Amino acid sequence: MALIPGQFVRGVIDAFALIICLLLVVAQLGLIDYYYIKYLKDSMWWSWLAADTFVVFTLTWLTVLSMRNNQKRMHNERSLDAKIKYACLGWFTYSAVLVAKIVVFFRLYYKSKFVDEFFDEHLLRLGLSASVLIFVFYLEANHYTPLVSNRQLYIVYLATAITVDLIDTILFLDLLGEAEIYQWNLPMWLSISILSLACLNLIMPTFALLRLRFRKLPRKFLLSDKIWSLIYVLIVNGPYLGIRIYLYLLLKLPSLNKNYGVSIFVAKNIAFIYLAVREVWLRIQYWRHKTISTINHGEEGQIKQYESNEK
Repeated sequence: MALIPGQFVRGVIDAFALIICLLLVVAQLGLIDYYYIKYLKDSMWWSWLAADTFVVFTLTWLTVLSMRNNQKRMHNERSLDAKIKYACLGWFTYSAVLVAKIVVFFRLYYKSKFVDEFFDEHLLRLGLSASVLIFVFYLEANHYTPLVSNRQLYIVYLATAITVDLIDTILFLDLLGEAEIYQWNLPMWLSISILSLACLNLIMPTFALLRLRFRKLPRKFLLSDKIWSLIYVLIVNGPYLGIRIYLYLLLKLPSLNKNYGVSIFVAKNIAFIYLAVREVWLRIQYWRHKTISTINHGEEGQIKQYESNEK
């Protein structure tokens, strides 16, 4: 029998996770809003509050729908591995608004010396890193998958991999802040590339959550889930690895009179790419073995049928 908490216990856990998630969203988005309104002295920045309200409403509404669906179907043996239908929509809404704020924020960052006023690099890093916890609690509030199911293992893997990717993204955004503070004079194309990649990778978990809508990818996706996982990993880790190598080899820090130090996340980028390639290779070997076995069984059946006809 599958191990699932009771409806009341599961409901309490989901509600608690949702509340924590919403508090973190409000704190994170509000932190940037406070800077806009307090220090830029322009009423146009109040319009961000409407976007924040829409995010909170969307996350609440979609998660409550998931919770109600979970409560109804929790003990239905045919639906133990629940489809997480709405999580991808909620994350896309949240990440799209966050990305818009980050783009405006960092473009203003290069034109405004506010480090000593309110936003130092530590507060900025702390505020952005809330996305990691937001993802964890948001995912927790949207599923009730049994502890012994294969889907539960995938969700644990997903939560672990995505949180590490988000931490990697926050470090990349933090690099832009350090470049301004310590006057690294990054090329414009490099600054835009780092900002674009970081924003893209904040939205990318949407596609990982989309996978949870299905127990098995439909044929319309054309490729195997392992291939899509490899593409996802390459999009996230490939450019980061390339930029880190470029910074280490070519970036000279005039303020420190030395080259940019190598990041330990280079090992993470290489490891994730290797593991994704390995998964695809193992799946190819599985398909190859299955095809050969099918052919052999077919030939054996034909031989037996021929021998029986001869007799």
